[in-house]
Amino acid sequence: MIVPCKGDGDPYFGENLLGIICQEYTGPAQFIFCVESQTDSALPVLYVLKQQYAQVEVCVAGLATTSGQKNLNIIKGMEQAGPVDIFLFADADIQPHRTWLQEMIAPFTEPDVGAVTGCFRRVPAMAEFRLGNYLAGLFGAGIVTGMTSDVISGLWGGSLAIRRAVIEQLGLQERLATEIVDDIAIMHALHQARMERRFVPSCTLKSYCDMSTPASIEWLVRQFQFSQIYFKKLYFFYYVFGLPYAFSILAAPLAFTYGLVNGSELIVSATISFWLSVILVGLLLYRGIPVNPASVSPHDIPYQLIPWLAVTPLAFVAGALALLKTLLRVKHGILTMYWRNIEYKVDVKTGKVLEIIR
Repeated sequence: MIVPCKGDGDPYFGENLLGIICQEYTGPAQFIFCVESQTDSALPVLYVLKQQYAQVEVCVAGLATTSGQKNLNIIKGMEQAGPVDIFLFADADIQPHRTWLQEMIAPFTEPDVGAVTGCFRRVPAMAEFRLGNYLAGLFGAGIVTGMTSDVISGLWGGSLAIRRAVIEQLGLQERLATEIVDDIAIMHALHQARMERRFVPSCTLKSYCDMSTPASIEWLVRQFQFSQIYFKKLYFFYYVFGLPYAFSILAAPLAFTYGLVNGSELIVSATISFWLSVILVGLLLYRGIPVNPASVSPHDIPYQLIPWLAVTPLAFVAGALALLKTLLRVKHGILTMYWRNIEYKVDVKTGKVLEIIR
């Protein structure tokens, strides 16, 4: 298992890593935690874990120059790993239940399965209402639909297992060495090779969320940019559906007022029906794939339904803003992406990293 780390600022960082290590797994497992440099604030925590657990290793990958930093961490982790048949990539902010690893590996008993993915649901890190946390929760719930769909066949890098043979067959290590992102690049390669991936609903994990409004919008900008690079038809669909829907949300109060003033029952009823549809979408996102109950703690604070539904229209408008930002960040075929305090210049056609600014 390879876990790229960047600092120790994720909520419950040390607890997350313990949850990753302390698994009820019947087979041998090696845990490699990767950072970019010796100055990374995650290292003291990682070295303590290395002393406590014989199966834990620490990898210092160095600074990326031709790929996303997370990609380089993964590559160096794979190089440090022993002769394993399956790699599992995990994010440091997940909170897995004790049988998660076993459940992620189980589908590989079927020879046609090339990769296995879980997905995530955000959980607020604090009880107080914070707009950024609710926006991030709604954005994440929307992204999860791509993980569950066999049409999109999404992959999530926070819980992604793949055969070594598939990595070698598709030249994935070479791709990761020059491209911006791990999971979407792997997903793109699997689509091209028409290779099966398996989604495991029980591996829907919680991820504690403590995000500001600008940070949550920036996260969504980055997700749209990945589609802008790798799945251009999907990116076009976002524009065809997302922008008109957001405009309708903004126009609905004016239309409702106009209908009332002019006594138009048709306009009033149409506006009310539209708002009910927005609320229904919010409810469906709220009720989506649940976190595995084994991962839920008694101290977890779930999103509250009424604030969630109230923020749903804002999430669509903020999503449209994020979508428009993706256009503004492409000049002469070069896309600018901000990720973990690093600025990347990326070829919008291929996803190859052209320049890294720290």
